[in-house]
Amino acid sequence: MTHEAGARRLFAYSDSQLIVKQVEVTYEAKEENIIQYLQQIEELKTSFNYFQIVQIPREENTKADCLSKLASVLEDYRTRHITIQYLPKARAPLAVQPITLGEDWRTPVIRWLEEGHLPHNRWEAARLKARATRFLLQGGTHYKRSYTHPLLRCLSQQEGVHVLQEIHSGCCGAHADT
Repeated sequence: MTHEAGARRLFAYSDSQLIVKQVEVTYEAKEENIIQYLQQIEELKTSFNYFQIVQIPREENTKADCLSKLASVLEDYRTRHITIQYLPKARAPLAVQPITLGEDWRTPVIRWLEEGHLPHNRWEAARLKARATRFLLQGGTHYKRSYTHPLLRCLSQQEGVHVLQEIHSGCCGAHADT
């Protein structure tokens, strides 16, 4: 499904350490049905330019749990379609503030997500790949993924200072009842 949608890089998340380690071939699979699943995964991995599976804590896997529970109650899941639609909350228009863009902590992550550009040092490249799984670019905006909360907007230091100034100046409302 992701390949048909045009995805070239796939980041998979699982709360099962055993499955993640078996896919990474750190652990050996012994059960025949698991071996067959792993063979299918290996075949599917070749259709992507990049594939990474990451273990996440069980409590951060609520969306996948909901989908799997929904699929488990369907009598014949192959003949049914589940449409999931994300409806963002309407937001008030924001005033545009000029921001001077420069190199900061986000730059390597953005370069990897947009262009697939990695540092030459293999350790830094591996670290960046692992770190980048927690981020995404959507509509040109950099976000940190959160499994149980909305996407978190990544800010430069200058943007962060501006947000803090607005909060402390009182334009965002009172912080406590007086």
